Amino acid sequence: MNRHKHGHFGWVDLMASDMEGQSAFYESLFGWSHHDEPTDMGPPYRMFTQDGKEVAGAGPQPPDMAAAAIPSMWNTYIIADDIDEIAARGVELGAQVTMPAMDVMESGRMVGLTDTTGAAIFFWQPRAHVGAGVYGTHGAMVWNDLNTRDMAVAADFYEALLGWEVDRSGDHDEDYWSISVEGDAEGGIMRMGEQFTDEVPAHWLTYFAVDDARAITGRAKELGGRAEMEPMEIPVCVFCVLSDPAGAVFAVMQMKER
Repeated sequence: MNRHKHGHFGWVDLMASDMEGQSAFYESLFGWSHHDEPTDMGPPYRMFTQDGKEVAGAGPQPPDMAAAAIPSMWNTYIIADDIDEIAARGVELGAQVTMPAMDVMESGRMVGLTDTTGAAIFFWQPRAHVGAGVYGTHGAMVWNDLNTRDMAVAADFYEALLGWEVDRSGDHDEDYWSISVEGDAEGGIMRMGEQFTDEVPAHWLTYFAVDDARAITGRAKELGGRAEMEPMEIPVCVFCVLSDPAGAVFAVMQMKER
């Protein structure tokens, strides 16, 4: 599958409060390696690789966020043909710009928005860096869920902005709708229930593919992480929600053979 087309989930990166500690956690958990790329903004940008292919990135948390005790977090990026058009259209639809459109050297162009339900989302217009080099294999991104208190508002926004297809049919749980891009299911929209306090905003959650979700959960705990939700089995997969030692939340998914 070509992961680098407009509207696809193309990249994820970690806003790290403990770059070395968190890097060691994920490298031990997934078997990643890393190399650092120089930037024109100061600190280098860390590229994580799996079998020589780029799977995710990481950068240090900005000092103002660290001072405000904002937790480390994973960011989701959607591929876009024209970042400036996305930013303008997003604002027309009710989003807010949190990071103005900018060039990232020769790598690409990006913009950060909060959608109409308050979830932070980034968009990436590829140049030299096209995005993830592998998708759906152990240690690579495989799925993304939007957790929100207003599923309909969120679905309307992304359908209008990106042309996504959101399945709201009665065949699906009323608290979960699937997102398809060019006919391929790649994510979902989930209703935030009572398990989330009022202080928790709408947010995107990245899933990494794993060979054994239960074993990964145990290993994450050994490495100082937490299971925010223990492994759950559904007809198509086993998944769980984890956090790393610095509190960044992510999920893993073990697909079942069909």
